[in-house]
Amino acid sequence: MFNWICPKCGKEVPPSYSECPNCAAKDQTPTEPAATPAQAPPRPAPPGRRGPALPVWLVSVLIAVALIGAGAAFLLLRPAKPADAPSGPAAVLETPSAPSSAAAPASAVAKSLELTGFRLTEDSKQRAVLQFVVVNHSAADLGDIGAKVNLNALTTQQKLQLVGTFAFRATLGPYESKELKVPVDTKLRVYELPDWQFLRAEIAGQ
Repeated sequence: MFNWICPKCGKEVPPSYSECPNCAAKDQTPTEPAATPAQAPPRPAPPGRRGPALPVWLVSVLIAVALIGAGAAFLLLRPAKPADAPSGPAAVLETPSAPSSAAAPASAVAKSLELTGFRLTEDSKQRAVLQFVVVNHSAADLGDIGAKVNLNALTTQQKLQLVGTFAFRATLGPYESKELKVPVDTKLRVYELPDWQFLRAEIAGQ
């Protein structure tokens, strides 16, 4: 059998084909791909499940209990205060003073007296004579008073060393002072005694 010619494209077609395969291929329209269904936007993950909210009054009670517990812990952990310790700004701890080696004044009158202005000389018998001023620093009329006095020397170690004794008597009114001159009971000569700036007088009795 013979091939036949396609009247459309002019190509030989085998007798086994009733239609031109070339033309049939051109006539067929390309099939569109099946539409892909639009993807839906991802849904947000559901939030985690929360427990039921606490009532406001219960929260207030819990805060109050926590504050009370903190205050109790502070009181328990605070150092204990001695029961016999005085409290308040007016409380003053008094420390007993060490006993003084110097003799205390014989009377309250001695606290108002000051002996100053020392000058040492010798009399005709080469005995030491002390000239000084006694001062009444109080407003009281002391009247006729007398006292025994220790004459001390201030050493380089700032200590007092007894170098002699003397006694005096005077009449003193309020804020009055008098200059006196008395002999000194001492074993030292005048030139062996310290200068006036190193002499200290201490009333030992009446």
